[in-house]
Amino acid sequence: MGTKPSGPLRLLRETHEDRVLTALRNQGPLTRAQLADRTSLSRATLSSIVQTLLAKQAVTEAGLEDAAEVRGRGRPVSVLTLNPAGGLAVGMDLGHRRIQVTVANVAHEIVASDGIACAERTPWTQRVKLAVDLVDELTNRYEISLTSLAGLGVGIVGPVPSDRAGVVRDSLAARFGVPVFVDNNTRLAALAEATWGAGAGMGSVLYLRLSYGVGGGLVLGGRLLAGAGGAAGELGHISVDRDGPRCSCGGRGCLELHLSNLLDEYGGFDNLTPDAIADVATRTGEVLAAACNTVNPELVVIGGELTGVALLRPLRRALRDYTHTQVHHSLRVKPAELGYDAAARGGIALVLTNPPEEAEWRRTSCS
Repeated sequence: MGTKPSGPLRLLRETHEDRVLTALRNQGPLTRAQLADRTSLSRATLSSIVQTLLAKQAVTEAGLEDAAEVRGRGRPVSVLTLNPAGGLAVGMDLGHRRIQVTVANVAHEIVASDGIACAERTPWTQRVKLAVDLVDELTNRYEISLTSLAGLGVGIVGPVPSDRAGVVRDSLAARFGVPVFVDNNTRLAALAEATWGAGAGMGSVLYLRLSYGVGGGLVLGGRLLAGAGGAAGELGHISVDRDGPRCSCGGRGCLELHLSNLLDEYGGFDNLTPDAIADVATRTGEVLAAACNTVNPELVVIGGELTGVALLRPLRRALRDYTHTQVHHSLRVKPAELGYDAAARGGIALVLTNPPEEAEWRRTSCS
C-alpha cells in the first residue's frame, strides 16, 4: 500500500487540489486539457490530482455522450465537473420591473428558474418578499432542498454601497442563514455572460449593456472586477461630449445621458434612424476603445435592446478606428446570449467565485 504525503508535500498537493476545484467552480465543466491550461499544472500532476478528487467524489467525469451535450460541438471528449450534490446557489435579480430567481448546483447546472413582474415603484422590502416567495414556490415545484445552500447572489439597480443593498443583504441573510452577496445587476449580467453566455471559456470579457440605462462590467480570469468602491465597469458615465448637458452622476455628456436623450427624441429604440444608430455606435465605440486600450480584453459583449447587426457593424468599425493595432487584431465583438435570467445567473456565479477578501468587501460596502 502507498503512503499518504505529509508535511510540505501534503500541503502542495492540497494546493493543487484547490486550484482544480476553483477552476471547476468558476468556469463549470472543463476537459482535462482545459484544466491543465487553467491551473498551469503538468498533465502528470493533473492526472494524479483528478484521480484523487474522483475517488473522494468531489468531482465527476461525464461520459462521451454527456460531454458532447455539454460542449455542443466538435469531437466528443470527457469533461470534469464538481459533484452536483456538493451544494446549491441561488441567484436573484431585483430589477426595475421584474424579479428573477434562478437556482443552480456547484456543477453549473440550472435546476430551477422563473420570474415575475413588479411595479417600478415597488419598495425594496416588498421586492425581497416577492423574491423569497418565488424561491419557496420553485423549491416546492421542483422538490428542491436548500439544506446544502452555499449562498445567495443578488443583483440590484444602482450602486452597491447603498441603503437598499443593506436592506436586501440583511433580510435575505436572516431568512436563509447563508452568506448573501449583493452587486449591481448589470455587472452581474457581465459575469453571467462570461460564465454561461457569449464569453464562456474566455479569460477576459468586457460587457456593455445599451438600454434605457447604460452599464457594464469587466470579468478577468472568471472574476468580476469590483474596483475600490464597486464601480468598475461604469461605462455609461464616460463622457462622449464634454460640453454636453450635466448628468446625474455629476459629469457632462455621459454616454448614458446621450443615449437617453436620443431615445426621448425619437420615441424609443424601434424608431431610431440609421444615422442615429450610427451616432450611438460611434460614440459607444469611442468609450469601448478607451476601455479596451486599457485592459486589452479578448471579447466585448454587447447586451440590451439596441443589440443587433445594425449597431454591431458600425460599432466594430469604430473600435478598429479608435483602438491600437495590438488591441483590435485580437479583439472580438459579440451580442449577448443570455436572456431575462442573466443577472440572476451572475448572482450564482458570484456565490461560486467569491473569494474571502471580496466577500468581506461586499459585506462592508453594503453596511
